[in-house]
Amino acid sequence: MHRSPDNQNTALSELSLGSTIAARQLKYALCLASILGLLITLFQAYHDYNWLNDVYTHANQRTIASNVPVATKSLVNEDRELADVMARGMLNQRSIARVMLTDAQSGVFYDKERPSGQLPASLWGDMLFGGLQTVVIPVRDPDLRPATTVGEMVVELNPQVYVSSFISRFIWSFMSTMVLAILMAVAFAAMSYYVFSRPLVQLGGYLVNADPTDYERPMEMPPHHRYDDEIQLLGSVTVGLFGMIRGQIGQLRRARDELQDANVNLEARVKQRTEELNEAMQKLEVLASTDPLTGLPNRRAYLGRMEEAISVWRRRDTPMSVILLDIDRFKSFNDIHGHQAGDAVLVDLAKTMRSTVRDIDLPARMGGEEFAVLLPGEELEGAMKLAERLRAEFEKSPVNFGGNHLSYTSSFGVAGLPSAQGRAGLDAKVSRTFDALTSHENSDIAALIYSMADSALYKAKEAGRNRCALTEFDLLFDHINA
Repeated sequence: MHRSPDNQNTALSELSLGSTIAARQLKYALCLASILGLLITLFQAYHDYNWLNDVYTHANQRTIASNVPVATKSLVNEDRELADVMARGMLNQRSIARVMLTDAQSGVFYDKERPSGQLPASLWGDMLFGGLQTVVIPVRDPDLRPATTVGEMVVELNPQVYVSSFISRFIWSFMSTMVLAILMAVAFAAMSYYVFSRPLVQLGGYLVNADPTDYERPMEMPPHHRYDDEIQLLGSVTVGLFGMIRGQIGQLRRARDELQDANVNLEARVKQRTEELNEAMQKLEVLASTDPLTGLPNRRAYLGRMEEAISVWRRRDTPMSVILLDIDRFKSFNDIHGHQAGDAVLVDLAKTMRSTVRDIDLPARMGGEEFAVLLPGEELEGAMKLAERLRAEFEKSPVNFGGNHLSYTSSFGVAGLPSAQGRAGLDAKVSRTFDALTSHENSDIAALIYSMADSALYKAKEAGRNRCALTEFDLLFDHINA
């Protein structure tokens, strides 16, 4: 069923002008035309300014250059009449406001200024073409050897004439360009409305009033279009789409209801699973970095923190030390008292270590009866003091197990990376080796320090056990080449 032209016109007339396609076309066409006109004007003004600036600069340069010989002759011969003729000729150049000649001995020789009012100063005159300028040219006597400066020619420049010319050209260019742009925008908006927009408005009215979800109303046909083009095809396709919509709307409603039912508790279940996963990952991370018997960090966690301390030593020259300790004759202890007693000793040793070291220190179990302490920011002297304190605590703190007091001792090896201040007391060759380590990123410094601490620990055991030994840095080269 076709809508009559009268009804279509009535529906279109009810639309406000500001909401019609025609009004928007005209508005955006005027906006675009204004922007393009402004860009064209600015482009033209840019070229005009560069052209006038070149003319202004070259004219001043030619005038000044051509009068330098005359100024020289006037000063050398003290000819004020010649200077007056020169100045009058230069003032014919409208950008020159003043000409002055000064003598090296007597000061001002000649001074002539353009009458006030001929070149009035303005804001734009100070901003464009370099503004008000004063050019000082030394005047030298060519007959003297070497050439001697006999005075100066001072020229004051005022670009007001060129500024006025530039502003005038800019105003006329802006007005003519904007008028032409507006006329073209209006013509384009009118043509595009009658050719393209009006049929779309009619088709839009059809789409607004047609409701494909209303099963009670019969499907109406789109308004007739005289041309067999894309607008006619759009109307035909719209009718087909409306039919498909009516067929699919029921299925979509059923699918929507099913999806709403399925998603009722989805967010809560996802949140619960995420919390469980995060908790499990945290537990796994703790298990992966903790010794299950003593509760101390394990070798993996210790070596990770050690690499961080080595990086800080490289970047900031912050010292770090390592204490490596081993329970003396622990295998024999287990054979005599049993492995459960040995485990009790390990647990008590770990407890003593935690209560003795600083908060920033890292005690760790490296495996079996071997333990280590990482001391970030500590020099070797402080590490030896802590090692001795730990040794004394172990010696005087027997473990109560099975009604017996089980005593044990430990041996300690100390190594580390001293700061520049701490290396001052070392051998010069050793100090240079440490300096070289700071710049070699590929050096396995962690393995080197651990090996040196292990050597010191072995030395402490050979010396009778239950003692602390500092690594011998003279063997640093052997460890590096090992």
